[in-house]
Amino acid sequence: MGVRSFLKSTLKSIAGQPTAGKPAAGKPTVKVPTPPVAPPPPAAAMAIEQGLKTLPKEPDADGYVAVSPSRLIPEGGRNTFKVGDEPVAVFRVEGKVHVIGDECLHENGPLGEGNLKGHVVSCAYHNWRYDVRDGSCLTNPGTRVACFKVKEKDGFIWVGAKVHDSSRERGGEHDDGLKVRNIHER
Repeated sequence: MGVRSFLKSTLKSIAGQPTAGKPAAGKPTVKVPTPPVAPPPPAAAMAIEQGLKTLPKEPDADGYVAVSPSRLIPEGGRNTFKVGDEPVAVFRVEGKVHVIGDECLHENGPLGEGNLKGHVVSCAYHNWRYDVRDGSCLTNPGTRVACFKVKEKDGFIWVGAKVHDSSRERGGEHDDGLKVRNIHER
């Protein structure tokens, strides 16, 4: 049973309407659906979960915090983690790990879920582009997201202090190819 069918059947049963089944003794039977069973998590999700269990809990002597086992960010890979309360996006390009703030300057879209081509990540929401090496915004020059010190040690990716903060300026034009039309113009 699909989710839509499950919801439809559940709503009918709550309203006392008959669902699948034959009436018994002149009364409609109400079949209470069982919720769909969630599939087992994919192997990649299980690998991430297991890998995160092995993270060192304390910062290293230089104050860097382990965010991921190195093997979980392959070449061309990316992911999002939290360092304290701050979401960061981690990328591996040409064998080097880069860490920038995860929130796009346009509408706070998650950069760690964006499309990575070379050293440029495009925000998944509206295609604003950033250089992962320094956080500079290519769509709105002169602005940038935070950039962090990073190192790999003992099979882990460690994130350190900010090299610089994000620009305070937020918003701007979309860069996703969609054109906005004035509905009053014909």
